[in-house]
Amino acid sequence: MGLEMLDRFEGRINELDSVVRGLAIDITTGTVVDRIPQKKLWKKTGGRIKVVRELVKELWEYLSILKPEKVPSIQRRVTSIFERLDLFKESLLQNGSEEGSAKASINELRKALEEIAEFTSLCRSILDDPSEIIQTILELRANQQTNRPPITPTKMIRLGNLVKNARDSNGEIADLVTLLHGKLTEVKEEYDELYFSLSRNKEG
Repeated sequence: MGLEMLDRFEGRINELDSVVRGLAIDITTGTVVDRIPQKKLWKKTGGRIKVVRELVKELWEYLSILKPEKVPSIQRRVTSIFERLDLFKESLLQNGSEEGSAKASINELRKALEEIAEFTSLCRSILDDPSEIIQTILELRANQQTNRPPITPTKMIRLGNLVKNARDSNGEIADLVTLLHGKLTEVKEEYDELYFSLSRNKEG
């Protein structure tokens, strides 16, 4: 875990923004219209919808690390986005007249794009303000890799308290125990590594 992770996270946000912007432009300029055959419409958009799904899923994984306390609400957002995209695909590929109007399908896509825009805004917000425990670890990692002031015992004590509080909170969220346990284990390993690094520096 390090600052390079934040760079990758930001890069994926920008990629998602770009794909969504392209789809939105196609809708507003008439490139994707509601009078073309439905299966043809899917051919125009299906590849990009697949990319959108993959990027949303990847961003969700980053969010679960950077803001573990927000996992339930973020999961609901992601589920809603996927449901919209599934409805769009299903409505286009269902049995029916090839010449039928795809207006309802495009409306579903438009709603999905609106939700994704809100999701990317959330991603940028968390990128700028990750969970305190994660922010502390990232700062300590950055200090190790540069000539910044060394890690202090006070910071390590603070990080230890954050780890303990996070692990205690983990036990209160029964439905997310498995997911959060894995994330918190990663954080605990980071803490242990930084702690022993500080100990070695003091001994030296």
